[in-house]
Amino acid sequence: MSRFATFVLALLVAGALWVTSLEAAPRGGAKADAPKGPGGSTYTNKKLGVRARGPAGWKMIADKGAVPTTWRRLVTFNDTETDADATLSVRPRSSATLDDLLAKVRADWQKTAAKLRVTSMRKVETNALNRIAQVVVDGTFSRKAKPPKAEKGVPAPPAAPIAYRVQAIYFLGAGSTYLLYAKAQDTHWSRVRSRIERLRQSVQFEQAADQGPTGEGSYRNEVVGIACRFPKNYTVVAPQRENHLVQFQGVAETDPVLSIYGFKWSQDAAKDAARLVAHYEADKGGTASATSMEVAGQEGMLVKANAMLAGSDRVVMIAVVKRGEDCFRLRASMPAESEATGAAVFRKFVGSFKLGRAP
Repeated sequence: MSRFATFVLALLVAGALWVTSLEAAPRGGAKADAPKGPGGSTYTNKKLGVRARGPAGWKMIADKGAVPTTWRRLVTFNDTETDADATLSVRPRSSATLDDLLAKVRADWQKTAAKLRVTSMRKVETNALNRIAQVVVDGTFSRKAKPPKAEKGVPAPPAAPIAYRVQAIYFLGAGSTYLLYAKAQDTHWSRVRSRIERLRQSVQFEQAADQGPTGEGSYRNEVVGIACRFPKNYTVVAPQRENHLVQFQGVAETDPVLSIYGFKWSQDAAKDAARLVAHYEADKGGTASATSMEVAGQEGMLVKANAMLAGSDRVVMIAVVKRGEDCFRLRASMPAESEATGAAVFRKFVGSFKLGRAP
């Protein structure tokens, strides 16, 4: 069973008891907030750059902890009157595109089919109202009710199961995927549905390039929302070509030339990598290959090519990563004889690259 399926089933089994246990002893020193004002309590996580405002009258219970490697709860909003609750969780991003996320969500929810029935699943593209791509899942499940007390001499009637509604919203962030998981009894759903929708709209992601490297040897582009670190003694060059954002030039001829390109690309990173391979093989007469690679905490692609460029035998390495409709290429070009040292510089360069919020 996938980690997500285990996570969802744990929510279904624990239900209201899970919320009660958090109130008694919040994990990681979390504190329960009393509702504040007509708009409800506001959750803010500066490290992750995420904010959410809970519905008015709902209790807020925030978790604390390090950046997760799997799903980790951040905050829960609970309505004691209806027993409805909504939980915001986070995990590292593992989907390059919205279609990839939709496929993974569909596969995960198929594993919960025995306990939770999906009624609809849809993707929400980015637009003027939705700055971050989403996958929305609606579903239902039933839970056994506590049997009524039996009267003396009369057996208790069987308890009817309690029907619940569920809505799960996945947000495809720059380096993380967020899940807002809300549930309520079917009889209360009409009362809380609009509150859950306002909660969804209140979720904001402020992660920007200012979380990237700073100081000597660092580059930041606040307009595009990227940051990275470049090697010591390198010079920063502002290219004149369109889509060529920046170039870092070393002193020696054997130093790899590092560049970052940015442009709009509606397809996934693998498709861009495929056209790069075709370019170096068909147009440049060289050899090229593409493999998967983690870039900025998410799935990307690595293209490696050998070709004659400007009269010399060169090795080119390009890391490709997507952020919504934005595609970025991190490129290194080096003489073939200095491939080993150049590859080490390139890996360090890619490892320092940070993607912030789209402008």
